[in-house]
Amino acid sequence: MVLLKFHGGCHQIGMSCVEVIGEKDRVFLDCGMMPDTGEIPKIDDNAPLIVSHAHLDHCGAIPFYNFKKIYCTPPTADLMFITWRDTLNLQKSFKEEDIQRALSSVECLNYYEEKKIGENLKFKLYNAGHILGSSSIYLEIDGKRILYTGDINESMQRTVRAADTDIDDIDILIIEATYGSPLDIKPARKVLERELVNEVKETIERGGKVIIPVFAVGRAQEILLVLNNYIRSGELEAKIFTDGSLIHATSIYLSYTDWLNPKLKNLIETGINPFGNVEKADESRIFKKDEPCVIVSTSGMVQGGPVLKYLRLLKDPKNKLILTGYQAEGTLGRALEEGIKEIKPFKNKIPIRGEVVKIEFSAHGDYNSLVRYIKKIPKPEKAIVMHGERYQSLAFAMTIWKNLKIPAYVPIKGTILPV
Repeated sequence: MVLLKFHGGCHQIGMSCVEVIGEKDRVFLDCGMMPDTGEIPKIDDNAPLIVSHAHLDHCGAIPFYNFKKIYCTPPTADLMFITWRDTLNLQKSFKEEDIQRALSSVECLNYYEEKKIGENLKFKLYNAGHILGSSSIYLEIDGKRILYTGDINESMQRTVRAADTDIDDIDILIIEATYGSPLDIKPARKVLERELVNEVKETIERGGKVIIPVFAVGRAQEILLVLNNYIRSGELEAKIFTDGSLIHATSIYLSYTDWLNPKLKNLIETGINPFGNVEKADESRIFKKDEPCVIVSTSGMVQGGPVLKYLRLLKDPKNKLILTGYQAEGTLGRALEEGIKEIKPFKNKIPIRGEVVKIEFSAHGDYNSLVRYIKKIPKPEKAIVMHGERYQSLAFAMTIWKNLKIPAYVPIKGTILPV
């Protein structure tokens, strides 16, 4: 019998961590941190770990532990270092030597490369279509075939190809449900891009400044590609400043062209930098001159990082904040999204007179995309739904069971499920 133990990512987005326990072998799938509280899973780390991708909620807790081995794709290894350094700088929750110890345990694999890591345990990685290097983990243990999707997107993005669906037969599917509610149907990406550009143009034309908080890995690169594409076409005139670890993350994207969307790869190989001039913001120009501009900066949920210092621009009603991603409960980003009128990121309070706009540029598949994904892959015997808030998880499990005729379960943290 194989057991699945859920240490996080249940009825929540954050702290994803699943332990797979066989008769003789054991492995962890992801070891993430809560983005708002910094909470980490409570686990016995005397086992190997397979990491789906380099976002905080999937890899942020790794330096706290001493896993026997850490497996991931090469881009994920490079991007995890950025995520860990960000966490170190913002929270001081672990030390530089913890990061170095974790890096020394990393072994990289390409997609579809099979790896045996136990007597009756082997796995391989499929493209998850979420961010650069992101993976779905296909695991065989004691004869059970398990697919852990990680974060998936079965639609093509500007940066990366769509998730793989040509996958080996599956017994157990562990699937994310960030947008698992039937209400979670997103507009087409072209519509969102046009909305973003229109919001930026409107602000620039009235002499204002636009602040765009982004996740350093994935969202930052998508937003920079959109803005610079419209600038190259002549439809947008704007000076773009960048700040935070997205600068280093973008250089990693440029160094892994074979892993990117083929159109993006071709553009880079013709000598064009599609991300534009990604350099640290010139604060003297941003704060002291009456010059319209766009500031793209970390962090994406406005919980820390250099974006906080730019929030004082929101005292001026002609300036604008555009939130482009999911804002977790308890974060400053969620408070701004919900209309808070005064914030205190530092010593002094800042009145919010500028406009706050939400345009959801998610790297996750929406409800329809998740349903299409399940229909495309081999039909599993049962599905387990995680990485979604309570309503989204329960709603998606109901869809899987009623509409797709697959028994579906929504575990709570600490659940041990025999499969």
